[in-house]
Amino acid sequence: MLISWIHQDTGLKWPLSTETKIDIFYHQTLGWQLHVADLLSNGGEELGNARKVESINHSGFAVLQICLSYFETIGKCRALASGSRANFRAGAQDVFPELGKVPQKVREDLLNILYGDARCALYHNSRTRGVGLGQPPNDEAIAYDPLQQKLIINPHRLPKVLKSHLERYRTELLDSNNVLLRQHFEEWFDKDFGHK
Repeated sequence: MLISWIHQDTGLKWPLSTETKIDIFYHQTLGWQLHVADLLSNGGEELGNARKVESINHSGFAVLQICLSYFETIGKCRALASGSRANFRAGAQDVFPELGKVPQKVREDLLNILYGDARCALYHNSRTRGVGLGQPPNDEAIAYDPLQQKLIINPHRLPKVLKSHLERYRTELLDSNNVLLRQHFEEWFDKDFGHK
């Protein structure tokens, strides 16, 4: 059985090493989520066979549905918070550290809209509230207008930002000096993966 786009369960040695867990997580998240979202939005080469695919018109909200769960996953992996909303918000701030420079009220409003009106609205109602697709300035993936309380997300840029974050997170995890980070990740992985 495939457990990532490149891993078969029969090819694994149990118990899994930390590095194997990291590799499985990385390839599941990249190959089954973020790269798929990137292909939908931007086209490119499929993983594993280099077949070129075209982007799909009007796939922006499908891209958001694929991508938005990444924030909560990162919050959980890093043990940044407790609960879906808190993990989502913590993960979003980990992906977008520049939010730390935004005034607290604006940051709170942005994160509330990203969670409630994008993530929850898409998952529970298949549409957003106060969130639209567009072209934020300065090559940003998201932009928030606090006066209008509107959040603009670029579905072409967001998958690339998340893929870049995943690469950095993987590099941090592979560094054996990051003991606490690796411990949090392994605890999450073992609980989620069903093996201890």
